[in-house]
Amino acid sequence: MEPIALRYFREVAAHGSVRHAAERMFVAQSAVSRQVAQLESELGVPLFERHARGMALTEAGQLLLAYSNDMRSRFDELRGVIQEYETLRRGHAEIACVEGLLTSFMPAALREFSLANPAISLGVASLGSQAVAEAVAEHRFDLGIVFGTCPRTDLVELARMPQPLFAAVSLRHPLASRTRCTLADLAPYPVVLPDRSFLIRQLIDRACASRKLTLSRMVESNTLAFAQELVSGSDAHVTFLPSDLLQPCIERGSLVGLAMDERSLQARHVTLVASRTRKLSQAARHLAACLAERMKAQRRPRSR
Repeated sequence: MEPIALRYFREVAAHGSVRHAAERMFVAQSAVSRQVAQLESELGVPLFERHARGMALTEAGQLLLAYSNDMRSRFDELRGVIQEYETLRRGHAEIACVEGLLTSFMPAALREFSLANPAISLGVASLGSQAVAEAVAEHRFDLGIVFGTCPRTDLVELARMPQPLFAAVSLRHPLASRTRCTLADLAPYPVVLPDRSFLIRQLIDRACASRKLTLSRMVESNTLAFAQELVSGSDAHVTFLPSDLLQPCIERGSLVGLAMDERSLQARHVTLVASRTRKLSQAARHLAACLAERMKAQRRPRSR
């Protein structure tokens, strides 16, 4: 139902590049450029500022993007209402989630949801906390799960679940016999850290700064799964993992979790959020209720 010109415009706005937008949509760059130029001609104003590094929205472009987001949101509401006339258990819902919950919590929750709601299709994306919050606020996803507290005033918290951070080492590591540790205990060992787009990394950096400690950062990655695999095969490396991602590794015997004697790393949680200004479809409301129920009932995992 969305005009193709607006679809192309939205992709260019999201990726800052005609080439990237064309690759995402599997069309020729010329087709994207032509549709954007047609929009600019019809509106009589430029929608993008062209720079060497890419394309940025003008003020007019920002207004059109807001209009497009609102139009999509209104159509989703209309589709949800129409589907509710047929059945309360049909539709589609989209959720963005931090990586740390995609190993255990989310697969189990969505299996349960799909069994109870077989006619509701789902879309799931893995993003960093900040990107999750932005995507939900911009109505690109119905729901989001962020690490930490609800980060924006235009989002509303639906539920939260404890999610402390642990130091993770292999069973062969010198610290593997311990149940707890301090940041100072980890200083002699090479550390695998998530990059600064992760709230986990920001928390660790702040904790180290407050203790005036420097960790031996040997590897930096944009995925926790890579850190988990690297450490599980090492006699020396250490990483930091949220409890939901760590627990299956503990149960398989590939990693040991050490509780951190650092309150800022212990008292962490994840939060289910939705846009404050968007009315959720019936399908999204069913999904939110299922996730909220599981989050409230979830027990804190063991550290070993």
